[in-house]
Amino acid sequence: MNSPVRAFVQERYELKILRSMTSPRNIQTALEIGCGSGNGARLIKKYFSPETIIGIDLDERMIMKARKRTADPSISFMVMDAAHLDFPDNRFDAIFDFGIIHHVHDWRDCLREIRRVLKPRGELIIEDLSLDSFSTGIGRLWRILSAHPYERMYTAGEFTEYLQKIGFTMRDYKESNPLKLVRFFSLTATINDDEPMRMS
Repeated sequence: MNSPVRAFVQERYELKILRSMTSPRNIQTALEIGCGSGNGARLIKKYFSPETIIGIDLDERMIMKARKRTADPSISFMVMDAAHLDFPDNRFDAIFDFGIIHHVHDWRDCLREIRRVLKPRGELIIEDLSLDSFSTGIGRLWRILSAHPYERMYTAGEFTEYLQKIGFTMRDYKESNPLKLVRFFSLTATINDDEPMRMS
């Protein structure tokens, strides 16, 4: 998340894809899961223009870097576990994930928490990896060279099915492989109106 190559791919490819998948709307409050050193939050501000952004990360060192590198007073950063969000229900208009949820120890807990703090008709905007990313071609090499929690990762199908199970409606879904490095999926989803969350 914090390398120059990652930042380049994030802005040149991922953000453009995600922007094309979302409908123009006014976002008052946005949350970024796993903000790292703050690059994602700054790009959210640039491409989506929310009034306020909160970026969270489990690593206190990353939060300190993000605060030092971000002068925009509308962006703040907090140390927090994505599977245990310390926010009230229905807090955010939009929630963003740039390749972090597959690292969360229990991704289902994370998605349920996202569902809880997202407002009715709020938008979930995701770019992430799945086991499918590492199953073919160069992905197999990346599986050897990179550290990911493969034993706990989901397939893209499992991920989207669980989103729908807890009350999300899929708006758009795409798979991409910029620079032929590794395949990722992008999706946008909204909560089914005021439907209560179905727990599993």
